[in-house]
Amino acid sequence: MDSMSCSPVVAFAYNRPDKIIRCLESLEKNPEARQSDLIIFSDGPKTEKGNDAVESTRMALRQYKERSLFASVRLVEAQTNKGLAKSIIEGVTEVVSEYGKVIVVEDDLVVSSGFLAYMNGALNYYKDQKSIGAISGYTYPLRCLEKYEGDVYFMHKGDCWGWATWADRWDDASWAEVDYEAYFNDRQLRKRFEDTENGWDLLMLLQSLGKISSWAVRWVLYLFENDLLTVYPRQSYVTNSGFDGSGTHSAESDNNHYFTALSDNLKACRFNNDDPVEAIEREAARFPRTGMQAAVKYYLKRCYVKLYDIKRLLVR
Repeated sequence: MDSMSCSPVVAFAYNRPDKIIRCLESLEKNPEARQSDLIIFSDGPKTEKGNDAVESTRMALRQYKERSLFASVRLVEAQTNKGLAKSIIEGVTEVVSEYGKVIVVEDDLVVSSGFLAYMNGALNYYKDQKSIGAISGYTYPLRCLEKYEGDVYFMHKGDCWGWATWADRWDDASWAEVDYEAYFNDRQLRKRFEDTENGWDLLMLLQSLGKISSWAVRWVLYLFENDLLTVYPRQSYVTNSGFDGSGTHSAESDNNHYFTALSDNLKACRFNNDDPVEAIEREAARFPRTGMQAAVKYYLKRCYVKLYDIKRLLVR
């Protein structure tokens, strides 16, 4: 794969030097890294107390830049704390406007050596298919996929653990404004959105109350409302190491629930244009329920929201 067909890789870091370096080193094991530009966005500290962890992360990234095998490395260090949502929205917007497409990872992800081949292949294959909104590198460990014969499948729900998109899809999200009054008054929309993954309605509620700042829930809502599909691999190219409570938006929980063995298949992925499979979407929607229980407890504690107030506002 030549450099013209390789998408830039964008990585987001904050205050966990060990995790971002592990993520970048896993990316570097992909042969396509040598033809790919890497842009790293490093967010600033929230308080003076957080200076040391942020500076340690930046020192590790500067050292990594000197030995990186990527075609080029650009390290962007924010002077102030933007927060994850603003960092991702601004960073992705900047890069996608320059390159027309983008592959995105966060510091708590580890990828397989076939990740970039799959992501670039999907970006190139589906670029002119306007019904496709995004590419996901992660897939849930679903039982129904054990007998699934295709290399990829499609769902009406988006995901944010190693993903990719194109400038026109990202820019059309406009970015990504939500009419909360209209959303919460449309119980049919809320029910259908919640049916794609248990927990979305809770996150929308917390977002509307200003208790969290999530780019991801707004992005997947935009994809859903505009009937844009996300492409998933049958075997995951990404696993998440962030469920240890160290992340800004991560609840400490049973990481094994979400754990996926990384695909070591280096054969070219067979892309197709099949319709979403109802059985896969149904199981995927139910799957996060166990993990969401830990997330609900985390958000209730962190956001000072009473369980009674949450329950009475959620869609039935």
